[in-house]
Amino acid sequence: MTNLSDIITTRSDRSQIVEYNNPLFECFAVKSYYAANKTYYVTEHWHEDVELLYIIDGELEYRVNGKSIILHAGEGICVNSKRIHSNNSISGKSCAYYCSITHPSLLCSSKYIEQTYLAPLLGPNSFDYLLLNRNDWTYIIIEELERLFEDSDSKIVELDILEACFRIWKTIYKHVEIPPIAAETTSSKIGAFKSMMLFIQDHYMEKISLEEIAAAGNVGKTLCSKLFKKYASKTPGEYLIYYRIQKSIELLTNTELSITEISYATGFASASHYTKTFHKMMGCTPLKFRHDNSNHIDYCLIPQKNSSS
Repeated sequence: MTNLSDIITTRSDRSQIVEYNNPLFECFAVKSYYAANKTYYVTEHWHEDVELLYIIDGELEYRVNGKSIILHAGEGICVNSKRIHSNNSISGKSCAYYCSITHPSLLCSSKYIEQTYLAPLLGPNSFDYLLLNRNDWTYIIIEELERLFEDSDSKIVELDILEACFRIWKTIYKHVEIPPIAAETTSSKIGAFKSMMLFIQDHYMEKISLEEIAAAGNVGKTLCSKLFKKYASKTPGEYLIYYRIQKSIELLTNTELSITEISYATGFASASHYTKTFHKMMGCTPLKFRHDNSNHIDYCLIPQKNSSS
């Protein structure tokens, strides 16, 4: 299982700070490939940016706010700002896809544009995601993505991206209903879940209880379990084990730590317990996984630039 988000930096609300190709231009655009004989996973996270993903070939499992969607070739998804999302490869299936992650500020040419055309559709009561296909109005979004990745001029790539972003958002604004004021109860539940999920991510290396996880979200144990089932499709305990395995994978692929060292660093009581749990979840031992998985390389649409360029 290769984690494509090896280092996720966050803001004060723990939303991800996307490391853009060019730090002076708030867009990350990449063409990526998942091999059929390996397992890939991007763990749960959220960011202010709007994410677009289109499947060129193969299949991919994608989750948004606890809902699981299988995307096939010719399909895609548009994920709204600050929604909890993740994706992973499907066993035995390869996948090639385009992904564009763009901050809404690129479209904010004025306060009026921001307040009229962006803010109403980026709020917590607006759409969580839009499924993209060629049989309805969302084909326009697909065509813009294809144009960017297949026909963009490297000399003016940022201008091409801006043009596509405006066309895509104009299309969304025309077809998506403007939502009413956000329901406070729904927002508070998502906020509680994020707090509990972040507590696990901060303390996974320790021994933590259901009571401590629930307390992090200021909810009872019953609601805690319901929220994890709703937004992560797992119990709190399952999510804790799952996250420990994800962190161990980062250490397996990015360090030379021993299996024993990794097991203790990720909260397992012993190397044998870690190995048994890893094999149950991944279908192989940690050592075999380390041996079989090489670095994953993506093709970025925007050339890497530093802030002084």
